Amino acid sequence: MTTSNKRLVASGGAPVLPEEMMTEVFLRLPVKSILRFRAVCRSWAAELSSEEFCSLHMAKAEATSVLPKLFFTSQASDATAVYLGSSSRPDDDLLFTLNSVCGAFVDITPAPCRGLSLLHDALAPAYYVFNAATRAVSRLPPYQDLEFATAGLGFDAQTKKYKVVRLFQAKYLDKQLIKCEIYMVGGEHGDCWRPAAGGVPVRFCRAAESAISHGILDKLLPVFANGFLHWLTSPLFAVRRPRTAILAFSVRDETFRWVQSPPFVAPGVRFAELNGHLCMVRERVVSGLHLVELAGHLCMLRDLRNVSFDCSALEIWKLNDYSSGGWSLEHRIDLLAHLARDLIEPQVVEVIGSVGDCGSTKKVIIATSKRKVIIYDPVLQTLETVLAIRETHPYQTEKYALRVSLFKESLVRVHQTNEEIALSATLSKATRNIPT
Repeated sequence: MTTSNKRLVASGGAPVLPEEMMTEVFLRLPVKSILRFRAVCRSWAAELSSEEFCSLHMAKAEATSVLPKLFFTSQASDATAVYLGSSSRPDDDLLFTLNSVCGAFVDITPAPCRGLSLLHDALAPAYYVFNAATRAVSRLPPYQDLEFATAGLGFDAQTKKYKVVRLFQAKYLDKQLIKCEIYMVGGEHGDCWRPAAGGVPVRFCRAAESAISHGILDKLLPVFANGFLHWLTSPLFAVRRPRTAILAFSVRDETFRWVQSPPFVAPGVRFAELNGHLCMVRERVVSGLHLVELAGHLCMLRDLRNVSFDCSALEIWKLNDYSSGGWSLEHRIDLLAHLARDLIEPQVVEVIGSVGDCGSTKKVIIATSKRKVIIYDPVLQTLETVLAIRETHPYQTEKYALRVSLFKESLVRVHQTNEEIALSATLSKATRNIPT
């Protein structure tokens, strides 16, 4: 009998569970409990901190998740608080507070990237990487402050490293119009931003410029799926160049490529006859299209509420193949049939992810600028409001009220920057020198 199959005996002589059974128990515990058990002894701390256990724990939590948990930001006078909201709890739990961060100028990724989230404070300006489950936060090093910029968080499955990818428009008279910078979280090549290995080739510059401006105008962040970060270009650009509607960046190779759009004309664009010529007219539509990752696939939400007076529906399209650009219509949610006022009235409606155990069809999670979260069941074709966030800043406009993100149980470590490590060491030394 191997050691792993033997029953361990406590110091008092009482038998305890075998190691493999203990591991199965640990895998079913929430992150909050795991962090406490790490403090029991060194062997548990080593086991529960290993990369293998953390990956298994994340997969188990994802497979058994039935009801969604979400976190959201709330603005205070001189800080931004991050709260956990759940349909199973009557009250919201404070996760952590970011001092000197103005909530009115904050953007967060709508879903974690393998356990980590990215927050951008445009006023500072600064980027933060955090794990909402462990409540660990790290402020990234300073970067070149430019107004026209967008950034996303991705994961390199080969190196097991997280990368923050920042796409921005260079300063006036700069030889390179569009630039791309990388920050590797916990990287071994220095605690700083560096240029992307492949740069931004000239043929991608116009699409990148369109993606940056569209992201800023409609508050759209890039979406990570299948090893790529994806930016949606503006509707007018996509109609003119449908094969370049989505700009994709390989997190592993640090190179760009295009992805073709689904086979429909973008919302906010219509054709009209003018003086005998066929013309294209662009009308202002808020959040007509956006990208989202659902069950490991890149998907696109098409909001049809503003397209015509007799249509009030949401379409979800799934990308089937990057090479051919083939898409398929996965879901069409008829809002009028469900009398869903929570989805008909809001200015902004976004799909932020999916939830469900491994044995069922995943349910779609929809968030609105009215600070409500709705679950769509594609099997029963039902809509249910599961969360309503009561707190809203009095002068916060509806367009910018969508600061809700999925909460995932994850033990992924948030690496400190060199500056944070130095500050921590200084404070520790100062504490030891305090006379008792």
